Amino acid sequence: MLGFLLVGAVCTGLVLSIVALMLYEDPLTVASRRVDTISMDIVLCENDRTLLVNQTVYFRNRTDNPKNEIKFHIWANAFREGAKFAPVSEQEMSLAFPNGRTYGYIDVSRTLANGTETEFEISGDDKNVLIVPLGTPLPPNSRIAIDIDYTVQLANVAHRLGWTERVVNLGNFYPVPVIKQDGNWMTNVYSYKGDPFFNALHNFNVTITKPRDMILASSGTVQRERASGSTRSTTVQSLAIRDWAAALSREFQVRTSVVRRVAVNYFFLDDTNPAQSLRTAVRSLQTFSRLFVQYPYRQLTVVQTDFLHGGMEFGEIVFISLAVTAREEIDRVIIHEVAHQWWYGIVGNDQYRFAWIDEGLAEFSTLLFFDENPDLRPSSNNALHDNKIIWRADYVNKFRTSFNAFASGFRDMGETLDINMNRPLSAFTTAGEYVYLAYVRGMLLFSDLEMIIGRNAMRQSLRRLAHEFKFSEITSPSQLINSFEASSGVRLGVFFDSFTNGIR
Repeated sequence: MLGFLLVGAVCTGLVLSIVALMLYEDPLTVASRRVDTISMDIVLCENDRTLLVNQTVYFRNRTDNPKNEIKFHIWANAFREGAKFAPVSEQEMSLAFPNGRTYGYIDVSRTLANGTETEFEISGDDKNVLIVPLGTPLPPNSRIAIDIDYTVQLANVAHRLGWTERVVNLGNFYPVPVIKQDGNWMTNVYSYKGDPFFNALHNFNVTITKPRDMILASSGTVQRERASGSTRSTTVQSLAIRDWAAALSREFQVRTSVVRRVAVNYFFLDDTNPAQSLRTAVRSLQTFSRLFVQYPYRQLTVVQTDFLHGGMEFGEIVFISLAVTAREEIDRVIIHEVAHQWWYGIVGNDQYRFAWIDEGLAEFSTLLFFDENPDLRPSSNNALHDNKIIWRADYVNKFRTSFNAFASGFRDMGETLDINMNRPLSAFTTAGEYVYLAYVRGMLLFSDLEMIIGRNAMRQSLRRLAHEFKFSEITSPSQLINSFEASSGVRLGVFFDSFTNGIR
């Protein structure tokens, strides 16, 4: 009798497990149903360095009021001649434009709303907003298809968007819907001081046609490829990411490693130790999945490319600058940029107004990575740097010393550094001020917070934050503070205010 009961229990358990598997849907699939979709057919015309694009945005009105129009950021216009808010500072012009200053732009030729042509408008503080009227107001919870035909002229610049002799970078080139928050369209202007982006999640279906011998590194998983004469068309799909990007080159070499069904790709040009770079990317993916929340996508691509700054994050892909050559610095940039797949990727935030949130978390996550991976820690002048406690104190102290030296420079000139962190990019006087407030002071905020609430509570709080805002956005610092308070049981408002409002 006991045997029959055991067999019955086993069979029942097996049936329940099978049913659970049949009913289970992974979080990414669930998230993809809640977001809008952007489809693009892109043709790269190499001779004149242009993109010819037909884009369709399947937009749902998720507000309680009818919509009469939809606004789009058109970041490519920041590269045009005469732009008020240039993408490169005067001090970096020679680095960004090695062949002399050139210009790019976006030229929108036609827009349609559900197949009906509309009279669009280019607006904003710097011709940075495309307004598409809908004709008939779009009721709440209703959908509409917006078609946009446009051409992007690429500048000869080592930036998010542009071309050099070796590579073409395609970041932030397409019209992306503007977020409307508290009744206001968040129509940020471009800024060379940081990342002026605040994007909702979108699914992407992208087909790009390019010269057959150019190698494509991009967001998304390849669905199909088709060669025709001298060109090759590649179709990729991404689900629930913040922004789609790509880089193309005839010189790319690639290495790939598969980790728990995630393909980690490393495209490189000049890396003398690509195996190490791939290993660092893999370790970053594993470490942050373990510490925060499991990486939900099917691929992660790291690309070594011509880029003015150290690195740049996009959905499922990050750029690492060719100018970063020291081994330890290459590793550090890879770790930081992969951390952004969680902070601003899986968990979004307003990078224009509260840059310290994602940059500070990415820098602190880099510290946590070194905690977990001691063999990849940067070297230290301290003879006992292999001791975790001493190494960690030394690492954090370098940030503190660096920030204090920066602030002292202002005092030496008879000025006072504004240490208010809650301000838009346009309110920072220089790129240096932005870096020290968002990155350096941002990291110090979270490392000091860890000292207050303790190591375990800090890690629990980060896990809670990642799960609470997964596939969502932190729209204000108060949401972040509330999450940390709920997890740690400690009232932290005064602590955060002392940092972010310039008191401490």
